Amino acid sequence: MQRILITAPLRQDADVFEEYQKGLDALEVPEGFEVRRFFVVNDCKEVIPFIRDADYTVTETGEAYEKTANDHLWTLELMAKMSDLRNRTITEMLTGGFDYWFSVDTDIVLHPKTLKALIEADKDIVSEIFWTQAPNGSWWCNAWMCDQSAGMSETWRKPGLYRVGMTGALTLVRRKVFEAGVDYTRIPNIMRALRGEDRHFCVRAACAGFGMWVDTHYPATHLYTRQIYEEYMAGRR
Repeated sequence: MQRILITAPLRQDADVFEEYQKGLDALEVPEGFEVRRFFVVNDCKEVIPFIRDADYTVTETGEAYEKTANDHLWTLELMAKMSDLRNRTITEMLTGGFDYWFSVDTDIVLHPKTLKALIEADKDIVSEIFWTQAPNGSWWCNAWMCDQSAGMSETWRKPGLYRVGMTGALTLVRRKVFEAGVDYTRIPNIMRALRGEDRHFCVRAACAGFGMWVDTHYPATHLYTRQIYEEYMAGRR
């Protein structure tokens, strides 16, 4: 039996988190696999009563995390804290004897077949895609080819499995990647050229010889803003 740890730092509105959990509840688990959930609750104790079917630990970073109607406001300090929180989930995966680390940010709703598709992709690092609309009407996704966000392709809207340069937020990673020393620790001589802990993970992975892929058969829903959440809920009525 192979074991998968579904995990993420948790700092989320309770209603959004509930939709996230419903997505996890509906996941089809491939035969021969078992899953467990683990969250690092970060400055968000009020959401603890809503956690179900999961283990968790609590941390207080003291870092302000602000959202506008259109965006999330990330500072360098907050991104550094996120690196630490994601590394804590990796430690839980390694010490717990899991074979896979499945990181799913807590504003994402998964298609039930997501986990099966990622396992069947048979890659060391593979994400499921999601698309998010920016305030200017353009779309961005959680995979790109290089640098901060260059090389997103409309081709990825077609179902398939594509080699990419960087990815994150909804990612399945084999144990051997972390055993090779890859993690989310910020690369000390890259400060503002690459912003976001996912970029530093991807650079470390590439330097260690691991390729990155994105599956596009079962795009996830990204409840990135309150408006998107409300539109999603209205569409379900």
